[in-house]
Amino acid sequence: MKCKYCNADVSVAEKICPHCNHPVNEDNPETIAKKKKSRWLAVGIAAIAIIFIVTTVGMIMSSNSATTSAVNSAVNKNSAPAGKTIGITYTLLHERFNDNVNVKKQDILMKNVTNGDFSYNLDKSILLSGSVDPGSKEVTKLQIIAKPTNRDESIKMLTAIGVIVESLYPSDANRMRDTVLGEMGFKQGGDIRNANNSAVHDNFKFHFAAVPEVGYVFTVTNKDAAE
Repeated sequence: MKCKYCNADVSVAEKICPHCNHPVNEDNPETIAKKKKSRWLAVGIAAIAIIFIVTTVGMIMSSNSATTSAVNSAVNKNSAPAGKTIGITYTLLHERFNDNVNVKKQDILMKNVTNGDFSYNLDKSILLSGSVDPGSKEVTKLQIIAKPTNRDESIKMLTAIGVIVESLYPSDANRMRDTVLGEMGFKQGGDIRNANNSAVHDNFKFHFAAVPEVGYVFTVTNKDAAE
């Protein structure tokens, strides 16, 4: 580049002109051109980064939206129908469930609920939902949605389902738990990954299904409740 003061050729790396000892002019056309080039390069990189972030976030939101839609669709499809109760108050079910030693050991205690619809997590991988009749305080529907990712979470799911059955049959808990779990697919040689099993005992209808993108859905309804 040319020195502004003596017009001598000066290296771009020089800060002082070796011919006239003046500071190299930072506003030299070559310097300005290099700065503009660097500036536009930085702007271009920033723009690409923004596009990438927006696109990535959009894809994540779209994925989450699709997953949420799948969950809602599956839950609605497998939800226990409202109507007739299953013949036990939420208070009594809550008491029997939480009094179970295995429930305490797995730390999957039920919460207090008064009436109406409820939904909360027994564990990070287990959602318990249902509805309580405002008049009788009895449960009209009960549902567990579980998505275990390891052995411990699978044990918690099995414990929660088993103790729900035990709570409905306090005088014959062990036999009915083993019977219902077997009919749901939890038996030696069984494969629950494609389960879609139902069973009716006394006043109760049990259903257990593996739902794609959701996990496992276990429901308890009144056997005569409208589908």
